[in-house]
Amino acid sequence: MRTQILASIVAFVMSAPVYGAMQAPAGSKPSTASKDLVGVWSSDPYEMPLSTDFDKSVWGPNAKSVRTVRLTIGQAGEGTLNVTRKVLDAHGKAVLGSTSIEEAKLMVGGLEESSSPRAEYAVTVVSAERRYPDDKNDTWKIDGLHIKIASIEQAAERAIEVRFDTPEGRGSFWETLHREGRKSTQRK
Repeated sequence: MRTQILASIVAFVMSAPVYGAMQAPAGSKPSTASKDLVGVWSSDPYEMPLSTDFDKSVWGPNAKSVRTVRLTIGQAGEGTLNVTRKVLDAHGKAVLGSTSIEEAKLMVGGLEESSSPRAEYAVTVVSAERRYPDDKNDTWKIDGLHIKIASIEQAAERAIEVRFDTPEGRGSFWETLHREGRKSTQRK
C-alpha cells in the first residue's frame, strides 16, 4: 500500500512541470485565434423609419434613423470601436445636430468561450466617449460601457458580432460586422 501511494505521489510530481508548461503565462499576448480579428470591420447601415407623430413633428415626414458601426483591431489587440448615429430627412441628408459618435478604445484578448461556430473574446473597455460633431464642446465620457466581441463562422465568410451595452440601457444593441472590402451575404 505504501509503495502504491509513493508511486502515485512521484507520478503526480513528475507530471506537474509538464502541465505547467502547457499553460499560457499570465499577461501573455492575445491567442492565435484573436489574430484572425486583426483588421477593419464594419456594419451595413442599420436604418429605422421614424414614423410616430412625435418623430414627424421633430424630424419631418419620411425621416429615418441610421446607425453604422466600425471596428479596428491592431496586432497587439488594441482596438477602436466607432458607432455613428444620425437622422436622415426625406431627401437623405443628415439633419443638423442629429449626428452623434460613440468611440470606445478597447483591448481585445484571447478566447473566453468557444462553442462552434461561435467564439467569444475577452474585451476590456479602456475609455469611451460620446461626442456631437456639430458642436465640438459636446463630449461626454461613457462610464460603465460593456462591449463583447464574438467571431462567427458563416457559410461563405467570417463575421464578428459586437454587443454594445450602455450603462443606462438606452442605445444598447448588437450588430454583425464584416471585414471591410467584402460584401455581406446575411443580415440580422
